[in-house]
Amino acid sequence: MIELDKGQKIKINFNTPLRNDVSITCEIKECKNDRISLVFPKEQQDFIKDLPEGKEIEVVIYTNSGIFAFESIIINSPLEQDFVIELPDEKKKIQRRDYIRTPINLKLVLNREDMNYETRTINVGGGGIRFVSKEKPNINDLWKFMLVLPEGKTISGLGKVLYTLLQGSVNASVITFTDITETERNRLIKLCLDEEIKNLKYKKANS
Repeated sequence: MIELDKGQKIKINFNTPLRNDVSITCEIKECKNDRISLVFPKEQQDFIKDLPEGKEIEVVIYTNSGIFAFESIIINSPLEQDFVIELPDEKKKIQRRDYIRTPINLKLVLNREDMNYETRTINVGGGGIRFVSKEKPNINDLWKFMLVLPEGKTISGLGKVLYTLLQGSVNASVITFTDITETERNRLIKLCLDEEIKNLKYKKANS
């Protein structure tokens, strides 16, 4: 059951003739049975003409029980008194509060005392990372880490080694975060969420 409240933020994703993957954050005005009334952000007024009645959109909702994504249809466009979208029965839970990791390959810099090296992640999430390691880190070792995001920005923090497994000729290690700001954690969760949405689009296009 999705918990929806007035004032809650949700994200709508859609395409326009000039742009792909437009993403806009709206606020819930009211929720009734199979539909949601939204407050459309004033700073995004240029996109109103691209959201007519009947247009298909993707919706992402953050709740206390997790993050959900589903396909929806615009019932009333933002040009009308209320911007209303469909709330379908079928919804996909794509990110839980225990931080499911998503396969994403990022540059990772690890530092511990006089040791530091660069490697790549296998997957990432809000709670930790799995990465290729050239050596076998000891369980419970603490490492400073820096992740380089696709746009070049970085996320840093401190993590503890949970375990390392030999996969073929390389080691795959898992670090759980022990010191990371909520802002940094949320950036990672958003990255995972965006990747999940891309995967959903790909599966739909190739089904």
